[in-house]
Amino acid sequence: MPVTKRKATGSHFTPPDLARLVAERVTALMSGMIGPVRVLDPACGDGNLLCAINDALPRELRRRVTLIGIENDEASFASLRARQTQFDGCRTELIRGDFLEFFGEDDLFGPHEQLEPVDCIIANPPYVRTQVLGAKRAQQLAVQFGLSGRVDLYQAFLVAMARQLRPGGILGVIASNRFLTTRGGMATRRFLRTRFDLIEVVDLGDTKFFEAAVLPALVFARKRGDASGMHGTHSPSFVRIYEATGERNANAESVASLADSLRQPRPGLIRVNGSHYRIATGNLPIPQDDAKPWTLLSGSEAGWVAIIDAAAECRIGDVAKVRVGIKTTADGVFIRRDWESLAREIRPEPQHLLPLVSQEDAARWRPLQAAAPQRRVLYTHEVVGGRRRAIRFHASSSTWKYLVSRREKLESREYVLNAGRSWYEIWVPQDPEAWSLPKIVFPDISPDARFFWDARGSIVDGNCYWITANDPADEELLLFILGVANSAPVSRYHDLAFQNKLYSQRRRHLTQYINEYPLPDRRTESSRHIVKLVWRLVQESLTADECQRLEKKIDRLVAEAFGVAWPDITGTAD
Repeated sequence: MPVTKRKATGSHFTPPDLARLVAERVTALMSGMIGPVRVLDPACGDGNLLCAINDALPRELRRRVTLIGIENDEASFASLRARQTQFDGCRTELIRGDFLEFFGEDDLFGPHEQLEPVDCIIANPPYVRTQVLGAKRAQQLAVQFGLSGRVDLYQAFLVAMARQLRPGGILGVIASNRFLTTRGGMATRRFLRTRFDLIEVVDLGDTKFFEAAVLPALVFARKRGDASGMHGTHSPSFVRIYEATGERNANAESVASLADSLRQPRPGLIRVNGSHYRIATGNLPIPQDDAKPWTLLSGSEAGWVAIIDAAAECRIGDVAKVRVGIKTTADGVFIRRDWESLAREIRPEPQHLLPLVSQEDAARWRPLQAAAPQRRVLYTHEVVGGRRRAIRFHASSSTWKYLVSRREKLESREYVLNAGRSWYEIWVPQDPEAWSLPKIVFPDISPDARFFWDARGSIVDGNCYWITANDPADEELLLFILGVANSAPVSRYHDLAFQNKLYSQRRRHLTQYINEYPLPDRRTESSRHIVKLVWRLVQESLTADECQRLEKKIDRLVAEAFGVAWPDITGTAD
């Protein structure tokens, strides 16, 4: 399937080694089933999962199994038909169609009458986010399957699969691991918690099983006979595997493939084709509060996090406000480096051009000094009488003349006009009065902590977030937050408590995570010392060696303030 079509449909076919791994797990869970067994793949592509489960079934069980494959894409269905001879011993039912279209509003709580209920579902449903689906299709799916929030196609598949599965039936599904930790995954967590007894969750992280840049997770579960909201008495097991960049150990176990390492996973460091990966195993306590992430922590990791949580006096969100930067939705109009190159009559007045800090400026403690002229943003908002509004420019203003010269482009943003806003406004301007306050800025995505100080009144770009203290006069609080957030122990806490690493060890630094960063007691000697060291890093011109020495001191002081050992439990300070 062409790359563009795969992206549009979310059809990332299951690699054979991963298909075998999932099939082996599901087959083991089917061992106690008696009588005829119906196994469904509702978005089967060219049949990798069905072939894998056929091969994994014991020969005596195959005679009782019917494999059902549903696929909507014509070319994929033709490939599936061509492989039908590979289903050795099992009966097959191959259906060309869209699984979701079998369900209407009348099928809200049960299987569709045209499809018999099934005993087992093995699936890699398409992963298509709201932005790609389109608002109309997302709304249709929300009504049809009782979804809320940001709708993803795999969520609709999950609900439909649960309807088609018999009580006590087995689910083995490949999904994005985002549902484990993000706010948008809350509905999926609730659905799985209330409809299934979870057996095992496997976070495959950045292992690159798929060609596409997706971070998958495997979920194995048994459908409950009711929807009481209570889950089983024991916690499901989990396996977590991520690339261990920077961890090189001659004693790492050599494994032929990643799939082999997951068949009987043991915690520790492994080496596969020259790359290193760290495996963690344990039990996953499922929170009753679905807003909380599902954190896959080993016993020692959970204990380390618990010590920090117990020592935290508060969280950043208790004493400060975390916000995303501005979103102009027309950066080419509002953001430039070369405003001086414009003709004087349409060159915006200096008071409307404000310095902009962005992801490209991000570094620890202080922003990078860019060689090129700093980008500035034409900021079109002000506060009058305590309320934010678009600036009312005079017709003779060169700023206004510039905006008028770009009016066609700006008016093409129909959503701005539909919201009752002026055509020349920045879409998300945030708080005009807050930009002048001291603040901490940090990028959304980065491989390490890059929180830096800004006291120049800069505007923050939309690829970054910013923090201001609830008490604007409490500058020491911001310095304290800056030291804690940039410390290695809190980076380790971020990885364990939120588990949101992307490829190349990059982390997401979203509001929901930063709000939950713990802060120790500010009144201790360790905490007061942190503030003094951070002030030096922010204000003084230091050599790289001096900065590194102060950073290591801050790491030790933060660990001391929380009462944990450092280096951390992995034996490294990174």
